[in-house]
Amino acid sequence: MRKLVVCAALTLSLSGCVLAPQVIQLNQEATVTAGQLSLSRDALVRVVDDRMVDGRQPEPNELGSRGGRLAENSPLNSENSLKDVLTTRMQNSLTQLGFGAASPLEPLKLQLSVKEFSYGCNDGMMVNDCSVRMRFELTVIDGATTFTKPYGANESRRVATAPVKEYNEKWVNEVLDRLWQYMFNDDELRAALGVQ
Repeated sequence: MRKLVVCAALTLSLSGCVLAPQVIQLNQEATVTAGQLSLSRDALVRVVDDRMVDGRQPEPNELGSRGGRLAENSPLNSENSLKDVLTTRMQNSLTQLGFGAASPLEPLKLQLSVKEFSYGCNDGMMVNDCSVRMRFELTVIDGATTFTKPYGANESRRVATAPVKEYNEKWVNEVLDRLWQYMFNDDELRAALGVQ
């Protein structure tokens, strides 16, 4: 009997644990550097989720995997769909820049295509390497003029153990905030938006 208990304990310790799914909240608010619009006008926002993961379109809330043993059973998800979060975030950012005023001018059209928005940790018994990757393509259409530019962020961290929800939520939001600041501080984008 004792051999059986020792064998069972050894098997459990060597097999590792399947990490529980986590749901994090992505920030819908962002502070962007203020500027002056050259012309008062409105803006139409469209967010397109173009992500592909292993040849498939991920679920709207899916951000990636926490890794570990049976990583496919340990997802990291967003509380709200990524498309909804980024749409609200973009609308709020444009409002901060002065868009939204009634104007006889045709609204500026802005499309944010999400090429990648992924969180991932290594598979196996010990989770010790995690990464956050984001790739966007921003298109501004102003009448016959079109501006398109890619933006991205990529950050990896070594961890002692699989990160808890609060750590993941803070980290993913920090990477998103830095990328957002980089985009809205880009002189080319600001010129395309008509922001001085």
